[in-house]
Amino acid sequence: MGFGMGYTWTESVFNDPIRTLNGETETPIYSDVTNSSKPFNFYLNFRFHKYYGAELGYINYGKINFNKSLIKTKDNDGSLIESRIREATISLNGVYLSHVLYIPITDTLMLQGKAGMIFGSSEYSDIETLTIVPQDGSVQQPDSSSTNSTYESLSKPQLAAALLYKSTPNSNWRLQLSQLEVSHDGEKETFNQWFTQLSYEIKL
Repeated sequence: MGFGMGYTWTESVFNDPIRTLNGETETPIYSDVTNSSKPFNFYLNFRFHKYYGAELGYINYGKINFNKSLIKTKDNDGSLIESRIREATISLNGVYLSHVLYIPITDTLMLQGKAGMIFGSSEYSDIETLTIVPQDGSVQQPDSSSTNSTYESLSKPQLAAALLYKSTPNSNWRLQLSQLEVSHDGEKETFNQWFTQLSYEIKL
């Protein structure tokens, strides 16, 4: 049985295109992607053979944060028509089951390779602020904002690699790197989430 904490980082791909219609162009602009909250992992490891086992656990990948702006302008003079600024947060967590391959290095060091599935949820929430610039010279209306939140079921392959250090006959320290890829098709966004953790485990 073990528990681990660490930090996450994200590789992101944004494919929302520039759209032009009726003399107007809408351009998407993204901020840097950051990670927040404290990711963690709780697990039970079952070893059936010297070189093979299984792992059942719960993992929380923390939160992904970024801003997306949609800027709409006139093609003839480049003047601003409206802007939408979305402050987005994605939370990833779930229960997983993995095959575990053990590769002994020394009496106290061992490598683990893991492949399995995670079953959980992906929560996508954002606060969107809309600014409209009147084109007829009338008084500009105050900005309006809205809050949205959606949940999607998460059923994805999950890969991991770990290095075990046997500190006592009944306990180990584990340094692990886990990987999970998720997509938000509605906004044409893909995120590859990496989680580096240090765990302490004891033999029951």
